[in-house]
Amino acid sequence: MNRQPLVWILCLMGSLFLSACAGQYSPGRQTPDRQTKAPQTAPAKNLPQIGASQASVSKDAPRRDIIIALTKKAEDQIRSNELAAAFATLEQGVGIDPQDPFLWHQMARVQLLQGNMHQAQFLAKKSNLLAGRYPSLREKNIKIIDRAQGASGSTPKGLVPSEKGLE
Repeated sequence: MNRQPLVWILCLMGSLFLSACAGQYSPGRQTPDRQTKAPQTAPAKNLPQIGASQASVSKDAPRRDIIIALTKKAEDQIRSNELAAAFATLEQGVGIDPQDPFLWHQMARVQLLQGNMHQAQFLAKKSNLLAGRYPSLREKNIKIIDRAQGASGSTPKGLVPSEKGLE
């Protein structure tokens, strides 16, 4: 068996393959320098460090109009006893501003009214972490935590959201 034509065919195919993979050289065309360094950027400033406590909302920081509108809408829903809708509204607010301790407090209130005591405690504690210089908010959160810890697991009858410091 004569292998010479087979070798020539393989060499020809290899050459065609390599020539197809190679780009065309144009003398006037500039090729990118492969040793060019990527542009260096300055490190980001004011990023939270892993494990560090998050800064609380400044007392002087204005609340966004959308957050105020969502809070008012949630208050109306709570008064109408639409607790699931109120919680969903407050979740939207947290999605916009997760550092707002008042939103977390309102979510804790809703969970307490729904009888979800563990969630109410968790959300009130989260609000306390963010409350910073809001001692009255911290007191309200502590009342929610105490109420949730002392509850038997069901919402007390006759509880109105504005009663007993749960605002």
